Amino acid sequence: MLPNKRPDVRLFSLKLIVILAGLLGLAAGNIATAQGEPSHNISDYAVSKLDDFTASMKVIEFSEHEGVKINKDFPLIYKIKGDITVRYKEVNKLRVDGLLGASNATLIVNGTTQYATIPAAHIKTKISLGKEPGKRKTLLDVGMISPGYLAYTEAEFKRTQVVDGVLCAVFRISYQDKSLDTSHRMVWIDPKTHITVKRDEYSQQGKLNATFLYKKPMEVSPGFWFPARIEAYNNEGKKAGVTGYSGIKVNQGLAESVFVQ
Repeated sequence: MLPNKRPDVRLFSLKLIVILAGLLGLAAGNIATAQGEPSHNISDYAVSKLDDFTASMKVIEFSEHEGVKINKDFPLIYKIKGDITVRYKEVNKLRVDGLLGASNATLIVNGTTQYATIPAAHIKTKISLGKEPGKRKTLLDVGMISPGYLAYTEAEFKRTQVVDGVLCAVFRISYQDKSLDTSHRMVWIDPKTHITVKRDEYSQQGKLNATFLYKKPMEVSPGFWFPARIEAYNNEGKKAGVTGYSGIKVNQGLAESVFVQ
């Protein structure tokens, strides 16, 4: 099938693995809070002791009709079947390995460089993502705040608010250099787990694009929590997709070579 439709498959394959990284929704955190009122300093929620993690991801639920309302490429990731291996290393290094049909597919994002490989389709690319900070892959994609992420963003404490029975600290996060990216996000952080319980993503024009909910927190190592379930909703509040995570391992000493093609 690939040889007969190679141009279409090539385009679809490249878009698919790019979207895959954006859908990961990773999360975790470390927040030292005072008794009662959550800290108003986002640095208190940063995951300071996480160097890397490995996890298995699986698509649990998907609605293409609702997913395209987030963006036209959003549904592509949910067409991947089976387990997907996700590996992350600070700062901003991500590797995703999965199956596209019967073919292996690998996406690597290392800072602002992206590698994509699909051997069966003879695809092996290396491209620059440019200077836009919004194209970087960070722990916030899975619901955590890292010190590296705070180095080029700014956060404003807005209020405290209860989400799913948890009193959260709410912050508005934007990029320091507005000439590169004017988008922003609202995050609701659990002071106990440091997981971003909820995240609203806004476009460069200030329009709500999507909402992500991070659920079923697991303490996978002492003081480190990870959400076992991530739900994505469009700006109409309709569920677009659900992914599940298992087999999370942290601080395994992933080599730098893992994130280079």
